[in-house]
Amino acid sequence: MKKTVKACAALVMAGSFAFAASASAFSDVTDNGNAKIAESLQQQGIMKGVGSDRFAPGLDLSNAQAIQLIVNAFGLETDPGVDYKPDPKFNNDAWYAPAYEAALHNQIKTVTKSDSAGGKITRESFASLLLEGINTTGQYPTTKMFIVFEDQDEFTGDHLNAIQTLGNMRILSPANGEFRPQDPITRMEAAQMVYNAVEFIQKVNGGSDEGSEEGGVNVTTSTEADGRVKATLKASLPNPGYGLKIDGVKYEGGKAIIQYTVTNPDPDMMYPQVITDVEVSTYLTGTYTEVTTEQNGGTKPVTDTKSLK
Repeated sequence: MKKTVKACAALVMAGSFAFAASASAFSDVTDNGNAKIAESLQQQGIMKGVGSDRFAPGLDLSNAQAIQLIVNAFGLETDPGVDYKPDPKFNNDAWYAPAYEAALHNQIKTVTKSDSAGGKITRESFASLLLEGINTTGQYPTTKMFIVFEDQDEFTGDHLNAIQTLGNMRILSPANGEFRPQDPITRMEAAQMVYNAVEFIQKVNGGSDEGSEEGGVNVTTSTEADGRVKATLKASLPNPGYGLKIDGVKYEGGKAIIQYTVTNPDPDMMYPQVITDVEVSTYLTGTYTEVTTEQNGGTKPVTDTKSLK
């Protein structure tokens, strides 16, 4: 199954997300921060306006629109080799049908075909849906600090766990100590969460010349006195319990691909919730012109942050 985040998704939102002409600004989004978010998602093909210059930030999101938004944000696709059977209880000709199929193909469970496509999606359901979308791109270590919400007794099912995870990823935070889990989520609220999620994934997987970002892995190379090339992986992990282990190196297409695993903390131990820098090294012996990394478990590869010499 293909699991990659596509910041420049080619899919175009249908229904109330679709519009004919592209716009560089929205007249109904006055907050500068929100305007940046709305314009960025539009430019990336993730979320469109509802007219030539309107974003409708206060409009409630429907189940179908939420599914389409997640499919766009994370580039979810169906397998062209799979022959999907029509569901007689579902409108397989609706504009949102391809998005539902893509979501189900990628094991997105929060919203299913049995839900009313036009029904409003709650804030807690959208948060769970968003986390499922994030998880299709890989598994990410996070801190495990418990976030207290004043309306905690209003959460249902397992939604609180998903929201705690998103909070530890810094994708969302409670406003005035509340989350309002049963309120319908608005377009702007959904846009904020999706924008933060895409930024989180790009930050973790993107690398940096100044060193690894929190949760990300960077690789640098150096030549030893005896001529051997040493590759060092560095990462900033949520607490001292996490570790970094090199599983092996494979050489393909002119690349040295360092395969690694982020090891989990001992569940019987208590660790301080502080970001911890770790590193591990190996020697390269094959023929290559580029060094990349590949996390066992599906996280997007991170390219070497320094040119080979």
